[in-house]
Amino acid sequence: MKSSMTVAGLMSGTSLDGLDIAIVRFSLTGDEWKYEVLAATTLPYSDLWYERLDKAINSNGRDLAALHADYGRFLGEMVKSFLKQTGLRIDLIASHGHTIFHEPEKGFTFQLGCGASIAANSGITTVSDFRTLDVALGGQGAPLVPVGDKLLFPEYHAWLNLGGFANISVKSGEEMLAWDLAPANMALNYLAEQYGKKYDAEGLIASSGQLDKELLRQFLLLEYFNRPAPKSLGREWFEKEFKPLLDADETSLADKMATVCEFLALILAKDCQQYGVQKMLVSGGGTHNSYLMARIEYHCNTEVVVPDRLTVDYKEAIVFAFLGCLRMLSRPNALKSVTGAQRNSVGGAVYLGEVKSE
Repeated sequence: MKSSMTVAGLMSGTSLDGLDIAIVRFSLTGDEWKYEVLAATTLPYSDLWYERLDKAINSNGRDLAALHADYGRFLGEMVKSFLKQTGLRIDLIASHGHTIFHEPEKGFTFQLGCGASIAANSGITTVSDFRTLDVALGGQGAPLVPVGDKLLFPEYHAWLNLGGFANISVKSGEEMLAWDLAPANMALNYLAEQYGKKYDAEGLIASSGQLDKELLRQFLLLEYFNRPAPKSLGREWFEKEFKPLLDADETSLADKMATVCEFLALILAKDCQQYGVQKMLVSGGGTHNSYLMARIEYHCNTEVVVPDRLTVDYKEAIVFAFLGCLRMLSRPNALKSVTGAQRNSVGGAVYLGEVKSE
């Protein structure tokens, strides 16, 4: 590669908090990767976009195809606007998209946001659809972030992301392993909305609740939590398996929130103990939930490190920018040890931007 590559990483999480854009410069010296975040922002979705994305899972094929193109145009416009605002120039856009379907056991996954539309509207070469090749190879298509964890943050033994779902990467000998732990912000935000709030600021509502032992027991009985990795979660699973338990429970919303936090901390502590995790990097929106972080630190016998604010809030966008960089260098960006695929792969569809004539 040239001395450096500057990439805009785009991430839209399952909790629908908004669109994360991180503009990151990557450089490689020998085998050592370095990155610098030049600018980053979160663009909250308008009520219209929130509704369209939230209801997309129930769309018919024609409407979903139209939304795929429309959302891609929206992403391209958002990148152009942010670049104009910051005065920065980039080599590449790497877009995760917004997950609508994720059923790897049935051989498919779908992230909304057409890469061709992004490239056409931004004029910038775009990599999208990162997960499909791994799923076609028999993998989970997730998590993909462990490649970035391994190469960009090598000083840690584990990396926890507290997003819509909580997911973890761990070192196991020379290999990386990773899996989705449990619902995090998706469940907590769902409960907070019943209070008329978008989220539980600093975990204040959860901290006022009490543990519901029966609800905790029902969570623990779910088949997913007794299945070995590799494994991953999607919104379909949340709607079918987890949300009904929350809805059927007759305790207070605060008690339900406290129980979700306790459950996640217990599941995490079990896995940290199993893999002998000594030092763990924690990022994602859930790190701002003081109550959840307190329960994690209480149960996990490991050093918990919360990095700088940019890394906390934009780590997934940073890593997907990096996955785009690896794609353009034809280097593996999905690991079979993580996803269970037949082999490591170089995933992502590439759509060229404007080609300048000589």
